[in-house]
Amino acid sequence: MSIDGHGTSFQYSEVTGTTPIVFVHGVGLDQDIWRLMLAEFTGRSTLTYDLLGHGETSLALGAQSFQPFVDQLHGLLQGLGIPEMVLAGFSLGGQVAKHFASSHPDMVRALVVISATYQRTPEEREAMHRRVRQAKDGDQQGLQDAALQRWFSPGFLAANPDVERQITARLRNNDPARFLESYELLSNAEEHPLDYGSLPMPTLVLTGVGDPGSTPRMAAEMAQAMPNAQAKIIQGAKHLGIIEEHRQFSDAVIRFLAASEI
Repeated sequence: MSIDGHGTSFQYSEVTGTTPIVFVHGVGLDQDIWRLMLAEFTGRSTLTYDLLGHGETSLALGAQSFQPFVDQLHGLLQGLGIPEMVLAGFSLGGQVAKHFASSHPDMVRALVVISATYQRTPEEREAMHRRVRQAKDGDQQGLQDAALQRWFSPGFLAANPDVERQITARLRNNDPARFLESYELLSNAEEHPLDYGSLPMPTLVLTGVGDPGSTPRMAAEMAQAMPNAQAKIIQGAKHLGIIEEHRQFSDAVIRFLAASEI
């Protein structure tokens, strides 16, 4: 891992002559969630990093806005001399990716939005608001147990106890105040609207068929709102399908980039 001049922890693997793929992780997690997928992108430049308030990045978000996340990524790219990229974001990272693409469309050759929300129903928003209140009440164990149920199938966890240990260790090590700052922002994503029709880049919207927080309906409607987007629903996947069904997600991205000639 490396640290840039603004305190962002990152890992950049450069392959000359290729457009970098930048992977942005989800809330309460860190860049290590991409480890399995990264192994399937050999031959391409890849960049992962820890979001503000996450992992080994020293600075907090500091505001109920996506702009600090956008500025963080922009500064990281400038420091590395990356003028354009494929931008792939998961969950909170998907929101960050969309807002970055809106602010800096010239830097995003293609966009991949994974397991991110779009126009949630009042019931869907209230379900997340309940989890925010649970976090404020300090029920870390309850949040952790419920997250594992939403994120993975029971059979996968039973067969992969190392994954459960990795994810629970990350969640337990989070600074509660910094986690809550980003979790509240994610829960109120609709209050930070985007003009989806103004995002011209080729876009792939992915989610798992069993993802209760980023449903197939959301993915399909998000893609329909964008001028050059397609949606694909991954079978057998819940919210953290990028781990449980990583090959399906990687294959979908690889095919998309090939079709987009990137």
